Amino acid sequence: MNDTTSSPFADDATPVFPNGRVDAVTHAPMPPDMQSVPVLHADAASADIDAFTGVEALATGPQAEARMVAYSRGRHVAFSGHATQELIEHPEVQVVPGAAYYGYGLLWWQQRHIPLIHLESVLRAYPAFDPAVPPQFALVLAYQTAPREPLQYGAITVTDIPYSQRVSDADFCPLPKDSDMWEELAISCFRHQEQAIPVLDAARIFSAFHG
Repeated sequence: MNDTTSSPFADDATPVFPNGRVDAVTHAPMPPDMQSVPVLHADAASADIDAFTGVEALATGPQAEARMVAYSRGRHVAFSGHATQELIEHPEVQVVPGAAYYGYGLLWWQQRHIPLIHLESVLRAYPAFDPAVPPQFALVLAYQTAPREPLQYGAITVTDIPYSQRVSDADFCPLPKDSDMWEELAISCFRHQEQAIPVLDAARIFSAFHG
């Protein structure tokens, strides 16, 4: 885990994603080369989001903002707000025969098919969902495999509407011990309401788990 990207949050949680959609642009500071393009817009394929694969603005001040995401009931992870694209309620999923144990199938989004995976199954290393039961929400994530590479997209199932949360360095904590996968997928971790919240890198998730 990269401790240089660790920065956790205070208790002033504010709901985001009005009308079930993720804000594409947050209020976190952007580097100069991003200020003239819509952050993570589908047309901004050349935008560099490498600085935002973890908690936003960690290098710019003592506090930062992240998206709290419920991947199962009562269990949360965090992503950069710049990585979150859209929250889709009752997504329509195309089942893929022979898909991996964590794969829900393919999600049609913005004129393309993207993989939809069940994050809890990835963390448990066995199927933890019924593929015959449609997920309530799908959260679309954007990522880059390298700086200046075109944006790529994938989605995870979530159980509730994500919200924005402020963190500070004082909230940093070790990763949970309930899954060996945290070390592979997380770049930091912070404590919120007595729960360790791993900060995940979407590129690590979808580079290893395609669905």
